[in-house]
Order: sequence, then structure tokens, then C-alpha cells
Amino acid sequence: MDYISLPQGQMPEGGIAIGNGTREIQLENSTLPGKEAENYENQYRTRKRIPMPSIHHVLIAFIVLIVVVTTVSLAIVLNREPDGVRTQPNILVVIADDLGYNDVGYQGPGDIKTPYIDHLARSSIVLERHYTQPMCSPSRAAMFTGRYPFRYGMSGSRAIYYGSRYGLDLSEYLLPQALKEAKYKTYLLGKWHLGFADWLMTPTRRGFDYFYGTYGGSTTYRTHQSYEGPRAGDGYDLFEDNSTHNGTTVSYTHQVVDDPAPGTFSELLFTEKAVKIITGAQGDVEPFFLVVSYQNPHAPITPMANDVAQNEDIDNENRRKMAGMITSLDYGVGRITSALETTHQLNETIIIFLSDNGGHLMMPSGESLGSSNLPFRGAKCTLYEGGVRTPAFIKIPQFTPVTMNSSVKYNGLFHISDWFPTILKLAQLEPGLKGKQLDGVDHSETFRKLLGGTARHQVKKPRDHVVLDIDPVFNQAAIVQEKYKLIVGKGAIMSFDQVYPLISDESIENDPEIVKNASHYQVSPSIYQEMMDYTQIQVNYSKNPQKCLSLDCMTDALSLFDLSWDFGESNNLTWRFTAEAKELYKTLKSYSNSTFPMVEPQFFEDHNKDAKTEDNVWTPWLLNSTVVKSRK
Repeated sequence: MDYISLPQGQMPEGGIAIGNGTREIQLENSTLPGKEAENYENQYRTRKRIPMPSIHHVLIAFIVLIVVVTTVSLAIVLNREPDGVRTQPNILVVIADDLGYNDVGYQGPGDIKTPYIDHLARSSIVLERHYTQPMCSPSRAAMFTGRYPFRYGMSGSRAIYYGSRYGLDLSEYLLPQALKEAKYKTYLLGKWHLGFADWLMTPTRRGFDYFYGTYGGSTTYRTHQSYEGPRAGDGYDLFEDNSTHNGTTVSYTHQVVDDPAPGTFSELLFTEKAVKIITGAQGDVEPFFLVVSYQNPHAPITPMANDVAQNEDIDNENRRKMAGMITSLDYGVGRITSALETTHQLNETIIIFLSDNGGHLMMPSGESLGSSNLPFRGAKCTLYEGGVRTPAFIKIPQFTPVTMNSSVKYNGLFHISDWFPTILKLAQLEPGLKGKQLDGVDHSETFRKLLGGTARHQVKKPRDHVVLDIDPVFNQAAIVQEKYKLIVGKGAIMSFDQVYPLISDESIENDPEIVKNASHYQVSPSIYQEMMDYTQIQVNYSKNPQKCLSLDCMTDALSLFDLSWDFGESNNLTWRFTAEAKELYKTLKSYSNSTFPMVEPQFFEDHNKDAKTEDNVWTPWLLNSTVVKSRK
């Protein structure tokens, strides 16, 4: 591969300092970096564009390929080097947080440059219809369980706040557990956000051997304190956990993390830890499953100064700050990929990149966050395409020609729950669950055919529909089948003062202002008056729990859209295509019969009374708590 190694800069001796439970960082620091942290960030890295391969590089690569293909082709197929050290692929998953569809360069003409992500995407399968849940906790749950979140009381509106006893049902069998049983070394860096009220809910008890990151869903980037919700600012959230196995005995260690410099930006911490793990894995017989779950570009939008400077050509200030957050994310991806290349593991590692939901456009206050989901309508928290259709791609070395420098685009339906069976199959494992229904669909054979040269219109698509959500709290549900999309309930009549015009790629190219000013007109604050006041919605629900779980409770409205041309979802075709709407409604209703009740009311009230932090540090405060049980 013609990868240019990124400069790693100078780190303090020993790299990242891990505390022994005593923090020297001052929690009351400003969210802006101090001089020490700023100097650390500046010496930590310098940026370069990844150059395109020159013609002579391509010729040399072609000649080398011809010479070695007969000796290593079998090794590539089996994803191991000729000496046979490793028989299963490493798996790297990079999860961006609230990254908009139009916030990465490879999606098309845009104003934010992401050279490292784009370079990786050019040798990958780009998933053009990658669907998630509309919010982060349910999306991560779907990925790790391979199941729709409404089956275990975690519908799209259910983000987990600091102080809530709510978490991912402990009876669910998770992807890291399955890989760990297959002798993978499992690591999670960054954001967890699937509950931590009880130690049993934490990552090292749910299949990860090692965790370095934040238990909650939103922290400040430099002081690492809880940011959103009723308990915002109540505690520090940056930890390191290990699990050690000795026969049938499992021991755990847990400690608070100290910054290498006070107030270090979280992307730097997670990236450097990922590089150390990758470097240490060189030559290991056991493959690794490494999930790097970045905070970027989730609010608060407080980018590093040098990252904003990289985007000085963007006129709009909010968009420029968002671009700075994404530049940081892009650099992290570049450094991790470079570590794989320099340790000769790039061609034995499956790399997956995705966002957990659509871009978050605006805070409840009306403050624009500068993200863009063009050409789609909607944003995070909504069931419109802008909330649930996200950037994603997968690089599969054992299927990918070494000289591949052009992405393969796949326009079949893909849901975030599909990663569960697809990853297991690529790891040469059978994607079964223990007594529960798997909603995820395996796409590995489809990917193999696409990379083998089969035209995408000739490849059978494993999915014919995706259930986007069934949510009795926000009174909305949605399903996509081929080109049609049906939204039921409140989600079908959300207040949008401005809706995207129907635009084509040509119009974007001809009018760059559409992209540059996207954050100005995508959506008005009125949607957030309805959808973003999570606390009030949860309080209301705790007083009057929704007992009806079927679609009969969601008959406020029906909207049918043809996504093949109506990217803005502004033309309700229900009156013209009644038969199609009825058929989709029938399919959606069949799923609503397996919708599990949302969490009990007391789970929402805990953030006001029961949750405690010790010494201003968030740690689990319950012991073996009772959790909601899901249906099979």
C-alpha cells in the first residue's frame, strides 16, 4: 500500500500517564486548554496531506504484485502472512459521534477536508445506505447485540444520562463476548454510553478485556467532566479498566486516568492508546478486536486551535469550528492507519468506519453546531434520513486487491445491527445468538462478490427492509423498504420551518454556497423544542408510562417517501401510493408485536437523587442492580 506514515511527534517519556487513583488534574479548569496542554498538542503532531501515488509508484506496485501474487495469494485470502502466524483477521472499528452525512470529504463535493479518512475509503466498500438509530446509546446497543433496540426497551429516544440506573440489558449477548470466546483480544477506547450504574454494566464485564475512555455519553474534551443532562458538570469521567482471566477466575482493575498534560484533548489520548495497542500486537498469534469510539464531533464544539486553522477557508464560524472537530477525528484515523502500516498489520486488519447517528445540527438553545446532513432532511434524534443515514465503509484486505485505489460503492440496505453477524462471519465464526432473535444480516458474501468484480446490480442484496425504530415515548416509528420509506406517528409531522430543496450532485457542484451555508438553513429550533427536551419527556413518561406498544398508538400521521428522488422527504405520497403504504405499515406492525416496554419510571428519576459521585469522580454506585429483561 502506498501509505505515507504520519509523524508521531514527541511524547512525554512513557507515553500516556495512567494514574493510581489519585488525580493531579484540576477539575475546575476552563474547557479551553491551558498553556501546558496547548504546547503538548502542538508538539504532539504536525499535519501533512496524504499525496496521491505517482505513476511510477503505481507501475512498481503492479510489477511487485505480479511477482508475489503466486506466493502470497493464499495467505491474503486467509488473512495471514506466509509464515501462518495469524489465522484470523484483526478487526478495527472506528466510531465517530454525531458525524453528519456531508461532514466527510469522500461523500462528494464539500467544504470539510478529511484526507486520511478519504484515503482509507478509496480502498474500501462505501455503504451508501448505512442506517443507524437516531441516537447514540441505541445505535451502539444495536451494533453490539445484532438486534433492534426496541426488543430490549432501548428505542431511538433513549440516550443514557449520567446518574441514570438505565443500561443495556445484562441478558444481551454482545459482539465482544463472542469474539473473546474465539480468542480475540478485545479493546474499547473512548465512549461506552451503554450504562455504568452497576459494575456489571461496564465494558470489561460485557466482553472487553480492556477499556480506556468515558462511561457516559458526553464529556468535555479537555477536563473530561460530564457535559449534558441533569447531572452535567457533576463529575470526572475518564477511566482505565482491565480484566484478567486465570482459569475460571476473573479479576478486574479500575483506575482514574491522569492526563499526560493537564487538559489534553480526548482524541489525542484515545489515538495514542490505539497506536500503543496496535504496536504491541505486532507478531501476536491472537488477533485483536479494537473499537476506537471517538467523542468527535459531539458537542461541546471546542476544537483545538490548530485544527480550526486547517479550515480557515470556511467562512461560517460554526461550520469552521465543526470542521476543526472533524479534522481532529481525521488525524486520529490517519495515525491509527499509519500504525497498522508501519507494523505490517494493515493487510491483515479489517477496518470499519461509521458514525453512530446523523449530524447534530442545533442545541435546544438554538445554537447552531455547524454539522451538515446534506442532501437529506433532518438531524440526530429524528427518523428522517439526516438522523439515521450516516457515513460508513469497510476495508477487507483478504477480499481487496493490493493495488485497489478506488472505492466500491454498495447501495443495498445496511443496518448498524448487521455489523454483528458480518464481523463474526469475516472472523470465520458463526453469528449465532444464545436463545434470542438476531435482526442483523450477514453481508460478508455480498462484500466478497463486490470486491471480486461482480457488478453491484448483479449482487443479491441480503436485506429488503430496515426497521428504523418503534418508539412509544416519542410516538414515532419508521421502516425503509427498497426505495420507499414510511414514517408513522409524531415523526411524520415534525415541525421543519425549512426543508431541503430537491437537489442533485450537479446543483451542489454548481452552487458551493449550498454546502458552505448548510448549517444555516437545514432546520429551525422548533424541532428541538419538540425533540430535544429529553428531561421533560422522560419526566412526563415516568408519570404516565406508555402502556400501548403497538402502532395503533402512533396514528397521528403517515408519511410515505420515495427516496430514489425525494432526498428531502418533502413529498408525502401516501395518498397516491396507498397500497405501498399499507404494505409497509403491515410489516412494521408485525415488528411492533415484539416491542419491549420501555424502562420503568424510577430509572428516569435516579439522576435527580440516587446517583452519587465519589470525590467528584463518576463511578458505579449500585451493586448487582435489577435490570430490565428483554424479549427473545
